[in-house]
Amino acid sequence: MSKPNGKSVEDASHPHKASTSALVLGATGVVFGDIGTSPIYAMKQTFLISGSEPDQIYGIASMIFWALMLVVSLKYLSFVMRADNKGEGGMLALLSLMPDTIRSPRSRKNLAVLILVLIGTSLLFGDGVLTPAISVLSATEGLALLNPDLDVVAVPATVVILAILFSIQSRGTNTIGKVFGPVTFVWFALIGGLGIYRIIEHPDVLVALSPTYAIQYFASHGLHSIFVLAAVILVVTGAEALYTDMGHFGARPIRIAWVFIVGPALVLCYLGQAALLMNEPSAIANPFFALAPNKPMTVLLIVVATAATIVASQALITGVFSLSRQAVQLGLFPRLTIRHTNADQEGQIYVPIANWLVGFSSIALVIAFKSSSALASAYVLAIAGTMAVTTVAFTIVARQVWKWPLWKIAPLASIFLVVDIAFLIGTASRFLDGGWVPVVLGALILSVMLIWRAGNRALNKKMRDSSRTWQEIYAGCESGEIAMVPGIGIFMASPAEVVPAALISHVTIMHSLPESVYVVTIKSDTQPVSTTPVLIDHVTDRLCQVTIFAGYMETVNVPNILQRNALSSEEENSATYYLSERHFLASDGGSLGKRTETLFEILHRNAVSPTQFYGLPYGRVITIGTRIDL
Repeated sequence: MSKPNGKSVEDASHPHKASTSALVLGATGVVFGDIGTSPIYAMKQTFLISGSEPDQIYGIASMIFWALMLVVSLKYLSFVMRADNKGEGGMLALLSLMPDTIRSPRSRKNLAVLILVLIGTSLLFGDGVLTPAISVLSATEGLALLNPDLDVVAVPATVVILAILFSIQSRGTNTIGKVFGPVTFVWFALIGGLGIYRIIEHPDVLVALSPTYAIQYFASHGLHSIFVLAAVILVVTGAEALYTDMGHFGARPIRIAWVFIVGPALVLCYLGQAALLMNEPSAIANPFFALAPNKPMTVLLIVVATAATIVASQALITGVFSLSRQAVQLGLFPRLTIRHTNADQEGQIYVPIANWLVGFSSIALVIAFKSSSALASAYVLAIAGTMAVTTVAFTIVARQVWKWPLWKIAPLASIFLVVDIAFLIGTASRFLDGGWVPVVLGALILSVMLIWRAGNRALNKKMRDSSRTWQEIYAGCESGEIAMVPGIGIFMASPAEVVPAALISHVTIMHSLPESVYVVTIKSDTQPVSTTPVLIDHVTDRLCQVTIFAGYMETVNVPNILQRNALSSEEENSATYYLSERHFLASDGGSLGKRTETLFEILHRNAVSPTQFYGLPYGRVITIGTRIDL
């Protein structure tokens, strides 16, 4: 047997070797695609609820500006993005930063926190479904401004665009990614320029930058202002992407892009729409496209808007792929088929089932709701829920991990929660109008996570309680009861301390073992890319336990890792892999419950085989069946 060389599973570094300007341009395209296309529909939805009287316009414009400042600039860019795990962000990164007592809870309090974070994660999947639908549909609705008869074209055109977009995902995002930055840069320059054009016509709108107008609006409109927040929150949709995608570009380029490009363009565009409505109240039907001063400019705006919404959709689709892989590696999802679309970029992946489920759902929502206004009701609740969970999770990390004192974290958490709760209350009023959609989607995803997690915990406990011990195996080998035959056998084990079911079955049926036995265990690391070296324990001359640590952003190829650490190429190429195929009885006598076990069995049966997931050689894998009652 060759000795380990001490290499880790992958290179753990996340270097951002590109120039700052290139990273800023890339972040402009990928990170800000979603929030950058919000002006197409956000202002329209807000004024449809509030009305467009002059005194209301200033108040709404002020609310929008301060929503951007408080949520994006203060909350996410200034504080939440500090909670990174080796440069990676996102809801699951926050979960990985939390203490073990929360990730593996033993109390109801910690279990509640875990479920809350999983709810936020589930809502992010809902966001991935809704964003392509509302973004592309809002852009194609601009065709009606050219000719009212083209209004009927919006839904079919959106369906076609989405169908094409999801059908090309398997080709990877490398090519389209190269145009993300330039397209969105043109987009921000265009909407910022049109905003300036309209502000010049009515410069008094700049007074809306004062928070007093937002405060006056709340004071004069009372409860109605809460309902208006259900539309105002649309201006900050995509803020979660700032945090989720920070690992691709780094925090500094994202902040630079916001301060110097994205933020100013959005503010100018929203103020421009407000100025337009001061002069032309009739433009309330679609104030964004009405920014264009003539028909040729309207055509240009529609074309660029469509391209920008495709970019925004692509960014969210890619985010769903990454989130799916993270959930698998953290033991929250069954094993899924994960394909790498770029040999040079570990993060560029394609998850077929996630792609087609999101694609089908997005198209179905477009057909069902038929307009961006109707879809907005479904969209906002997912946004508000995700933001509220992010605040809670960030507070826990700041308090329990960073040990921030109460005087430091309490004011921040209070400000964030007040804003989040206000948005949540406002969006809850839209539940029956479509807000139930992300709730249902989130509930389905959450159910999968909880059932899979509970099933695996019950399975591991069952294996510990019923398995033969390693001491029995050692004794059988020493006594000759277990014959040793030529060859190398590699047994996949989980958990590590438990004798693999395939090994037990091999001994029971064949009364033998290969003369060289390797027991391989994959352990999830709390880091995005594990820096822990492969652990190799030569228990006896013929038995070796190998532990591979995998970060939640990694894909593990067991044969390659073994060749780098424990076996020569010749040894690995001649080895036989042994797996256990588990069948669950789902009786009432199990600890998990018949219904839960049945659902877990369905998930387990439809999970990708370990052979495919871990890159095992198909021609050298032997699978042995095992019946288990959880």
